Amino acid sequence: MNAPTLAAALALALAGCINVDVELATRHGRYTEKTVEGDPDDQAKVALIDVQGILTSDQEESLFASKESQVVALVEKLKLAEADPNVKAVVLRIDTPGGDVTTSDILYNELISFKSRKKVPVVAAFMGVAASGGYYLASGCDAIVAHPTTITGSIGVISMHVSLTGLLDKIGVKVEALKSGPNKDMGSPFRALSEDDRRLLQALIDQFYARFVSVVVEGRKGRLTESQVRTLADGRIFTAPQALEAKLVDGVGYLADAVFEAQKRANVSKAKLVMYSRRPSRVDNEYSASAQAQTFIGSDLEQARKLLGFHCYYLWEPYILGK
Repeated sequence: MNAPTLAAALALALAGCINVDVELATRHGRYTEKTVEGDPDDQAKVALIDVQGILTSDQEESLFASKESQVVALVEKLKLAEADPNVKAVVLRIDTPGGDVTTSDILYNELISFKSRKKVPVVAAFMGVAASGGYYLASGCDAIVAHPTTITGSIGVISMHVSLTGLLDKIGVKVEALKSGPNKDMGSPFRALSEDDRRLLQALIDQFYARFVSVVVEGRKGRLTESQVRTLADGRIFTAPQALEAKLVDGVGYLADAVFEAQKRANVSKAKLVMYSRRPSRVDNEYSASAQAQTFIGSDLEQARKLLGFHCYYLWEPYILGK
C-alpha cells in the first residue's frame, strides 16, 4: 500500500468511518499451524477448525478488508489436516445459524469426503448457535458436543418472498417482465405470488427439506429413526439439554470436553491442540479467532439483503433479524 493510500485509510479510520485491518499484507497468505493447547513436543495432534457466521460461498475483497469463502477456508484447513500424519482427530467448532442450501451441502460433502480419506474421528463442538445449516454440517461428524448454552435445531428450509407491488403502486412505478414462459419470473418481488408459483416453489422447498432430513437420519443412525427426525424437524430450536434429550447431540459440555471426546475416539492419551490461521500472530489460545477479517459493510447485512430475491436457506432466520 503506497503512502497516500495508507494516509487516506488511516484518516477514514480515525474519523470512525471504517475498521481497518492493519495486517492487510498477510490476508492472502497461506494457512499456518499454531499450537494453542498442550505440550508442543507432543507428536499427536487434534486439529481445531472453525466454521462461523452465515454459511455462504461468497468471497469478497475490498481495499481495507476481505471476507473469505467459508468453503475455501474449510477445504484448505481439511487438506492441511489430511496431509499431516500426526493429526489423529478433528474438532469442528460450529457457531452459525446456517446459510444457503448449496453452501451447507458443499461443506457437509467436503467433510464426509475428508473422513472417508483420512479416517480419523471428527467431533462437532457447538458454540452459541449451531442451527439449521450448522446442524446439517454437524450431521457429518462422528459425535456432537453442545455448549451448555447452545441453541441448535431449526431443521428445515426457509424462503422469504418480499412483494414490493404495493409500494410501487403508491409511488407510481410499474415493472413489466418480458418472459419466455409464465413461470420465468416466479418469486420476483415485483409481482405477487400466484397459486401456481406457490405450488412450484413449495415443491422445491419440499425437496430440499427431504434432503436435510436424509442427512440428519444418516448422521444420527442408530440413535434416531426417520420418523423421529421428521417429528423434530419442524423448524423448532432446542437448548443443549433439550437437544441431548431428543438425541440430536451426544453430550453437553465445553470445548475441552469435545477435544477429550475426539482424543478418546482416536485412542490417543496425549495430543496437542492446533489451529490453522492466515494470521498466526493473532492466535494465542483455543478461543482466538482464526477467521479472516470481515468486510466493513458486514456480511450478515449483505446476506439479509439477498433475502429480497427467491433463495432457499437452511437458516434460522430470526438470528439475522436479532443481530
